[in-house]
Amino acid sequence: MTTGENTLEGQATNVEVPPEAPASGASTAGRPSGLRSSKGYRLLAPFLPWLAGALALVVFANTASPYVLLISGTVLIYAISAIGLNVVMGQAGLVSIGNAALMAVGAYTTAILAKEESWSAFPLPIIISGVIGGLLGLLIALPALRLRGIYLALATLALQFFVVFAGDRYQAESGLLSGVPVPPLSIGDRYFVPGRDFVLLLGAFLGLTILVVRAMSRHAPGRMWTAISESELAATAIGVNAARWKLAAFVVSSAIIAVSGSLFAYYNQIVSAETFTIEFAVVFIIILILGGMGTMSGAIVGSVIVVSLPYVLTRLTGTLPSDGIGEWLSNNIFYVNNGLYGLLVLVVLLYMPQGVVPSVTGLARRLAHRGADQPRSSDRPARSAARPAVAKGDDKPAVLEVEDLDVMYETGARAVSGLHLRVEANAIVAVLGRNGAGKTSTLRAVSGFLGTEQVRLRGHIRLEGKDVLGSSPGRTAAAGLVLVPERDKVFPSLTVEEHLRLATSGDYRPVLEKPHFHRLRERLDQPAGLLSGGERQLLALATAAMLKPRLLMVDEFTLGLAPVMIQEVARVIRGLRDEGMTVLLVEQNAAAALELADHVYLMEGGEVVAEGTPAEMADRVTMTSEVTS
Repeated sequence: MTTGENTLEGQATNVEVPPEAPASGASTAGRPSGLRSSKGYRLLAPFLPWLAGALALVVFANTASPYVLLISGTVLIYAISAIGLNVVMGQAGLVSIGNAALMAVGAYTTAILAKEESWSAFPLPIIISGVIGGLLGLLIALPALRLRGIYLALATLALQFFVVFAGDRYQAESGLLSGVPVPPLSIGDRYFVPGRDFVLLLGAFLGLTILVVRAMSRHAPGRMWTAISESELAATAIGVNAARWKLAAFVVSSAIIAVSGSLFAYYNQIVSAETFTIEFAVVFIIILILGGMGTMSGAIVGSVIVVSLPYVLTRLTGTLPSDGIGEWLSNNIFYVNNGLYGLLVLVVLLYMPQGVVPSVTGLARRLAHRGADQPRSSDRPARSAARPAVAKGDDKPAVLEVEDLDVMYETGARAVSGLHLRVEANAIVAVLGRNGAGKTSTLRAVSGFLGTEQVRLRGHIRLEGKDVLGSSPGRTAAAGLVLVPERDKVFPSLTVEEHLRLATSGDYRPVLEKPHFHRLRERLDQPAGLLSGGERQLLALATAAMLKPRLLMVDEFTLGLAPVMIQEVARVIRGLRDEGMTVLLVEQNAAAALELADHVYLMEGGEVVAEGTPAEMADRVTMTSEVTS
């Protein structure tokens, strides 16, 4: 679908849902009566996980041994860095191997500032490290505007060599070949060294990081990153400024990673270029793969696995007999630890491709619902409304005029040849034809998608008199064209409510008050990927309606739908027309289109072979109807 950018800026996605009352006779054992429905409980509920986490951290810090606390501090720092990397890779869907370089920038910045009395006061070095990291992330992001996949990864990897070279030169010029010493972190008169207090402080930083990233994920930035990750082209078509939000993802991610590098410098009290190797950068990608890409809990669990596993294996090796396998492990423990990461990644990719956290939570969910009856909601048949006759007349204004349109693919195949098409205001126009007749190519040419695929276009496409031939999807969106495609019409990871918020900066609820979209009111919190085919079509049409397009184009609205849902979707499209919207349909199901349309075009071999009212065209499309039935 397409729209202008004015519809996208941030709205909160949280909607307060009143607690459900127990059904008559339902058991309330195990909790005080009325507790969960009390106002006090609803106010405290969001804070309970945070209070439980803080309490668990305090208990752990006061009971764990110094050895375990030393490892735990590293885990917390790695988790902060992994959450930062997850913003770019897990949420925005971009590739980066610059994690080690950004941590090095934060570490060196802190090492330099901590020696200066006027700049060493907490938390100045940490804040400045984050700012410098964010600025550096802005520079890293520039290649992301033009590069994709492995090429983007190589561009971010280039930063690694620059930073390591700069760190080596700084150490050589300073005479600190073994590393740059960092004074202990101090807050007032209190000094923090690895141990209980430092672990509590790192836990506070981790909590703050989670809070910030979680807030961004639930508002406009998170929605934009998800849309770009799932389909950058489709996101651009609905008005998302992909360049802007890619830059934002890199800036936020780099700032968080640089802060983790600053904490890393304080924790180890020495900074060396030898630490921040390519292998060190790859460790954080392994963390995300093991824990689960796209989840903050996955970043934390992955950090625990990657950091603690070598220590656990070393301890276990010490308990084995000193001969045989025990001796071999003791002599080769370094190589075993390195190879173990590769083995773990291979096992996770084969058996838990989503990562440990998503796989475990999914398994728990399935076990919880095993044996439970899953009620199925049946589609209610929609009454067929009579189609009002609208006569075609040249005196009516045309929203869309297509003249002599040719569409030629790189292979030399001509999809559309000399096409003429006219869509009048406040009408439903249907384009019918067999599969391969050129219908979808026509829609994609009008909406601008073919221009992004190096397809040759020739002719004129005028939207209210303005020629938009060859315009990008973003420009046709700004001009008021909305396309509901045949497939991939929704973002599977976004909920129904998030789709509606994505389409407007105002209140989305009025559209749900319309009888067309009554089904969506019951699915607000449900991910679009879990909706039925008909419900996805309704969601796409609801999102399109909120954009108030000059022309709504719908490609194959009956595809894969049961007859009862075809009737319901047709009623929605008719209702949108009655509210003043102009609609262009592309359809193989001739019967559904003839019942709905005000004017019909029949295409064969990329050309219009006939046109007229539905009554005039009923006999001409009989063959098409037989082919598609």
